[in-house]
Amino acid sequence: MITTAVLDQFARDVSDVVPQIDATAEHQRWQPGIGAFDEEEQVRRLVERLGQQSTCYEVTETEVPYPNSEQRCDILLESEGSQIPVEAKLLRFYRDNGDIEPAAYTTVYSPFSNSLVADAKKLADSEFETEGGLLGLYYEPADGAFPLMDATKLAEKVVRDVEYWYNLTLKTQTIAEFTGLRHPVHQQGAAIAWELTG
Repeated sequence: MITTAVLDQFARDVSDVVPQIDATAEHQRWQPGIGAFDEEEQVRRLVERLGQQSTCYEVTETEVPYPNSEQRCDILLESEGSQIPVEAKLLRFYRDNGDIEPAAYTTVYSPFSNSLVADAKKLADSEFETEGGLLGLYYEPADGAFPLMDATKLAEKVVRDVEYWYNLTLKTQTIAEFTGLRHPVHQQGAAIAWELTG
């Protein structure tokens, strides 16, 4: 129950701070706004900002070693004595210039790579005290989502693929939308949280 509540609040908190970070995010190579930054830098900025605000977690760490391997978990939330591991992925189907990003689909759905779907299996096999969850940072242009994809459809497909490939139960916990970002392509989106339940 604690994992469910913490993941729900975490997605909502991330959604709240994305526009705050976006307001001052400047990239040396890409257009202004948080959406163009790579996954590691976005996670670092989000966790840093959340650490400055009052939240429901006592400790938030990044790049925490897995108890049973050399791999590192993107985010570890600690709340009421429980440690909740979270793997994060950028769900970004457009490049900085508005072109479709061909590798994005693999980054989300491939069972054969370091994808969001594969991260569910990695968490299930870990020896963290809780199975934890996934966080997706989804971005899209305001003038037209990818015709066959939006945050809800994307979340549902991740659940189906995790069950299909790994026979694991993943539940979409929260889809917390954000809008009004400065980047001309990555203008809006959602923080999506999934809970691994078995």
